[in-house]
Amino acid sequence: MKALFNILPISAASQPMNLADYLRLSNNKTVAETYGQPTALVNLVVKNLFVVAGVLIFFLIIGAGLSFLQNTDKGKEDAKNLATGAVIGFIVMFAAYWIVQIIKFVTGTDIPI
Repeated sequence: MKALFNILPISAASQPMNLADYLRLSNNKTVAETYGQPTALVNLVVKNLFVVAGVLIFFLIIGAGLSFLQNTDKGKEDAKNLATGAVIGFIVMFAAYWIVQIIKFVTGTDIPI
């Protein structure tokens, strides 16, 4: 059998390769063993995005307070814009979480968020 780049036989190279079967995590398990379905990986990413967004909102509020302490018109305007952005971001996060919770309750599905 002729080899492709001396790694895989041509018959094996024509088949799609599932990376989840070959990539290993720190505990030496494959990604496919740890996250059996793509939804498990998506839920993990979404949970971590909520944490990152919460930390970002916290720093936006701190930045707004520091801008307000400048006691200038530009500093107060910047503080208002930062605080408005942080509040809007919090409302979007809060609404997204509760919309998913309502969908879980109404449909009876198990969405692990």
